[in-house]
Amino acid sequence: MKKSLLVSFFIFMVVMIHSPSFASAEKYIVIDPGHGGKFSGTSGYSGAETGFYEKVGTLEIGLKLKEKLEETDIKVFMTRQTDRDFANDSKEDLIERMNVANGFANGNNDNSLFISIHHNAYPFSTLVKGYETYYYSKAAAWDEEYPPDPMQVNFESESRRLASIVHPQVLNKTGLLDKGIQNDQAFFVIRNAQMPSVLVELGYMSNPSEESLIKTSRFQNDAAEALAQAAINFFKVFEVKDSSGKEIKQFTSRDDAITFAKTLNNVTVFDKDKQETIYDSTKVNYDVYIKGKSKAVSFTELSDAINYAKDRNNTKVIDKKKGTVEWSNYLTRPYQIRSKDGSSKGSYFEKSQAITAAKAMKDVKVVNRSSAETLWTNISGEQVTKTLNVKALAGSDRFETAVKISKEIYPQGFKDNKNEKTVVLTNGLGYADALSVGPLAAQLGNAPILLTRSSSLDPFAEQEIKRLGADKVLLIGGKSAISTTVEKQVKGLGVTAERIGGANRYETNLMINERLDHVEGVFVANGLSYADALASSPIASASDWAILLTDKKELSAEALSYVKGQDTAILGGEAVISSNLEEQLKNSNGSNVKRLAGETRYETLAAILDEYNDEMVSDTVLLSIGQDFPDALVSSSLAVQTGAPLILVHDALNSSVQDVLFEYGMENRVTTLFTVGGKVQEKPKSQVANRLY
Repeated sequence: MKKSLLVSFFIFMVVMIHSPSFASAEKYIVIDPGHGGKFSGTSGYSGAETGFYEKVGTLEIGLKLKEKLEETDIKVFMTRQTDRDFANDSKEDLIERMNVANGFANGNNDNSLFISIHHNAYPFSTLVKGYETYYYSKAAAWDEEYPPDPMQVNFESESRRLASIVHPQVLNKTGLLDKGIQNDQAFFVIRNAQMPSVLVELGYMSNPSEESLIKTSRFQNDAAEALAQAAINFFKVFEVKDSSGKEIKQFTSRDDAITFAKTLNNVTVFDKDKQETIYDSTKVNYDVYIKGKSKAVSFTELSDAINYAKDRNNTKVIDKKKGTVEWSNYLTRPYQIRSKDGSSKGSYFEKSQAITAAKAMKDVKVVNRSSAETLWTNISGEQVTKTLNVKALAGSDRFETAVKISKEIYPQGFKDNKNEKTVVLTNGLGYADALSVGPLAAQLGNAPILLTRSSSLDPFAEQEIKRLGADKVLLIGGKSAISTTVEKQVKGLGVTAERIGGANRYETNLMINERLDHVEGVFVANGLSYADALASSPIASASDWAILLTDKKELSAEALSYVKGQDTAILGGEAVISSNLEEQLKNSNGSNVKRLAGETRYETLAAILDEYNDEMVSDTVLLSIGQDFPDALVSSSLAVQTGAPLILVHDALNSSVQDVLFEYGMENRVTTLFTVGGKVQEKPKSQVANRLY
């Protein structure tokens, strides 16, 4: 029968707060073949005699629509697939029908649509015919007795858009008379659908000729084809959304959507068809660095980052998530794809980039350009000639990690003929006294550095002293750092215990330095911050340089006397070593004073590594975290043994340190990467490893 405003009653419905999914949702359609079971719909012109009621035609079209859409990436649901009803009462039937429909869309409402299929009738004339599309508009069809679902009110613009897509498709495909898009009817199903929705009246069954048409398989197929295409087209839009997921504007052009989004901050562009976010300025995906600068300019799109970098000198673009170099106008591309005949098929900044590209080619290999060694190949008979052994030196805590390093250096303990069988023991919970001990440990026959607690000798350290076969333990720090109890425990192991400890860290530092047999130069570092001193320790230990600790403002007379006449390198910027202290040194040592500094501890590390790159020539690299001292502290003896640089990282490899590793990896055939301690994250470890192939 003709469906004017359906009589129903108000149902209180709890409205779910909906946050649209940007990347993992699916496209849904809920097909609702109108009526069913005891609710047959209009009998039309001849249905009472033939049995072809409205419910029959709508189900035929609905099933054909389902079949067509199942060939697409739209997930299809139907309120009914047989001749059934949902309740004995017509009002309850509609309520339950929409509970079923809305249940399908629950949680994915933004990416769902609802099409209710019907045929029309006009009891007063058999001449009326044509096609109408309905959507719900609160302004045009408000009835206080029959309020709409609040979610449908919010979806009104999308329902209107769906109607505007469905209507011409159906007209063009079926040839029905155009009776327009309507929004003045509050049909229960469209006003209570919790997703964009339309109701289609596919011809008048009260019109004999139109009823005959509706019964044909061809018409049913054409109507289903039109609705399927409309559903497909409905999703072909690009939504610009704010950070909460609220849509700001919608576009049919990808480029227009992204162009508009770039005028805003903290927005996304969602490709509704592919169900993926294609632009996201709520996240920073790429950083542009200028060489020697710690701060980056961030971009969402790689193309934007590269365009910005191209206009500037000494720049590179880093993928923040991967930590990979994507573009640069000053770095060398270390990795090359070569064919069988040796011709180049492209050069890359990252090994992973080269291998990914090479996998799409035949009979090629990826080589390190400087060494010509093969890193990957699919050429028959060719072999990989360069690998990197990544080895973790990590214990259950810092005390065991120190032992792991000692065992790496002396796997069989001290040899019987070793002149110096000394172990350096320092407080593992405070760095004050031990920052400068690396060079002394190196000169004591490369003594391993072990850690202990203040009040009692750590069991890991105790067992290692025994295993090594040490005859002497050098205690670093006063009795507050290493107690007399520890000293007695050490002596109880049958070894000599000697203490180097002053009234404070600076006195202890001078006492350590005075024990050095030979000094080629002096690093001056802030004694209240461990980062810069630790960064220099492997180089100082391997090169006979001392590490002199000071406060920020000035050197003591004793410290100034110690450094006088020496080549001197100040570590860190003026935030840690003042310009006044630098003047003190220059007045004493003249042109032999230089400052190695960056905006962060990692930039300073890069400056140190770059300045003394000739001192670090090795097939090994050490890697540890830069936010804590113990793992890096005990690494200096391993650095002395291997000649390796110590790389300090946080959650990613610093840009300037990365540049140093670019050069180091090309100039040295690195075969081993030691990660010291268990706190090095996978991302920086991978970044460092990739630079060393």
